[in-house]
Amino acid sequence: MVEHQIPLEQLRERLEAEPCLGAIQLLAETYYQLRQYPQAAEASRRGLTLYPDSLELQLVLGQTLAALNQWDEAEAILQPVLAKIRTLSELFRTLQHLYERQERRPQASRMKTIYRLLLGERPGGKVGAARILPTLEKWQRVLTTSISIRQG
Repeated sequence: MVEHQIPLEQLRERLEAEPCLGAIQLLAETYYQLRQYPQAAEASRRGLTLYPDSLELQLVLGQTLAALNQWDEAEAILQPVLAKIRTLSELFRTLQHLYERQERRPQASRMKTIYRLLLGERPGGKVGAARILPTLEKWQRVLTTSISIRQG
């Protein structure tokens, strides 16, 4: 099998012509993972001009700024994300109750786990919401670390 890899610069140029949220997030996250923090910050900021409500881009930007020791700006980006995530917790609590009333126990259990995670608790065991929980855990770690570093 032949793998085709597009250089990041080529991807960045394609995104300038046809910006797409998922691809912008991928580019910003890739720069971050490669520790190319100035590029990650630039990609995140450019993406946020097009998609200002993207929590993922806000998170990557906050992580990047923290990695660059730009604590005040990182906190300014991450605090509103934290507020939005906490607001979402009520959605999961409501879904938990809805599923419990419908006797849909597995779904109710997943919603309860996500709700508790958003409140800062750790999940007690293996959870079926495999794609959601790692992202929420990542957000929680970044937000907690950034805020505690700032306060310390």
